[in-house]
Amino acid sequence: MSPASLIRSAALLVAASFVVQLDALMFHLTPNQRKCLKEEIHKDVLVTGEYTLSESPGQSANLKVTDSKGHVLYNKDDAVKGKFAFTTEEYDMFEICFESHLPAGSGHGGDREVSLTMKRGVEAKKLRRYSKGGKAKANGSGVEEVGRSF
Repeated sequence: MSPASLIRSAALLVAASFVVQLDALMFHLTPNQRKCLKEEIHKDVLVTGEYTLSESPGQSANLKVTDSKGHVLYNKDDAVKGKFAFTTEEYDMFEICFESHLPAGSGHGGDREVSLTMKRGVEAKKLRRYSKGGKAKANGSGVEEVGRSF
């Protein structure tokens, strides 16, 4: 192997190790803002998530997880802290959206800190032993069973 090939291989290995290890994310959500994350998922892979939002007086936040066809895999109004789990029956893309709401006339609310930890496959299955999750089954009319909080 040439030195250039070795460097390229090492760089790919290092990049792959970061992708595998990254399963937690923190960000700020300003009042009346929507932030979404998209990720690919392979067929029959269990995905679990755990989230926490900091308190902010007068503000509420919603969390919604959907697949590429718009099927709702998980939905939580007034989300503060919780867990979710789902699988898909085919290779797909899913989207996780947090949306903050501050009623008009409530003044200027502060940012909310959002913490999201997600696990896929083997790591998620360890968590599933202690929980019940939903399985998203796409059919002609939508999702038969949606993900449930555990």
